[in-house]
Amino acid sequence: MMFPKGGWELDESLIAAAHRESLEEAGVLGIVQGELGKWNFLSKRHGTFYEGYMFPLLVTEQLDFWPEKDVRQRTWMPVTEAREACRHWWMKEALDILVERLNPQQSLTEENTLSCSSCRL
Repeated sequence: MMFPKGGWELDESLIAAAHRESLEEAGVLGIVQGELGKWNFLSKRHGTFYEGYMFPLLVTEQLDFWPEKDVRQRTWMPVTEAREACRHWWMKEALDILVERLNPQQSLTEENTLSCSSCRL
């Protein structure tokens, strides 16, 4: 399981890239909110380090058809399941930061009513 991710074009902002990737990979539209952080990670495919910025998206519309529908599956799940399913440590950290931001009194060991926005398998 992965969150939508990808590069940003020279003529777009990080926010615009987050909107575009969410649409292309998960078929959701919404409001990009404050940055969760920046992580450096090694791309196994390219063998080089990249900077990854994570942003939460308040989903306002879920589309039936989107550009990568045939190669990606959109799955909604509770936060605890999303964290377990994440295969990248930096995505888990971003999810932890989001949970803390939204509900500072509740830990991930408790059941959260949040859903993992625009996850992909």
